[in-house]
Amino acid sequence: MGKSLVHSKRRIQLIIGVLILFHAIGVGIMLLYPEGAKLSYLNLILTAFLLFLSEKNYIRTTGTLIIILAGGFVVEYIGVHTGVLFGNYEYGAALGPKIGGIPLVIGVNWFCIVVASGSLLYSLRINSVLKAILAGALCTGMDFLIEPVAMKLDFWNWENGIIPIWNYVCWFGFASFFSFIYFRLGKSKNKPAQSLYFIWVLFFSILNFAL
Repeated sequence: MGKSLVHSKRRIQLIIGVLILFHAIGVGIMLLYPEGAKLSYLNLILTAFLLFLSEKNYIRTTGTLIIILAGGFVVEYIGVHTGVLFGNYEYGAALGPKIGGIPLVIGVNWFCIVVASGSLLYSLRINSVLKAILAGALCTGMDFLIEPVAMKLDFWNWENGIIPIWNYVCWFGFASFFSFIYFRLGKSKNKPAQSLYFIWVLFFSILNFAL
């Protein structure tokens, strides 16, 4: 039991270390060679894989992953093709292969943000709905940091370069819903995901300042 616990702690520390290393490399690449942003989708896939490995119940997490991957793709498809959700925007070339103008990796982005935000609040002993709303607020705060960087690095672009308030309203709503799913299916907090939230705050803050 003791060895298993030590092994678990070491695995968590290793995963956090890898997340820090890859994001540090990512900052360097994007500042010195902005075209390197086109590799961002690979970093997102790696990050999601590491978060998945950090969960204790893979079956429940697989359910969460599928729902968020599919749901995230669908809402983005509706958003891009109708403008009803989020506003008028389109995806650039930096997030990898696309179907119908939507990057295949976009659901992965939703998964990472939801799990990172949700894990910070997992231990709160409050109603799941309220906890999901708080997690949705954390997700929206992260999106606020991501948006300016996304336009500079061609992740996506807004009509006339203006980010509408409606984008954040929709982000809050869908992030709260996905967070509720995570809380209902998940059974333990994800420590690497908790670290990821702060890694991303630092990552996007640096890029917002330097780009």
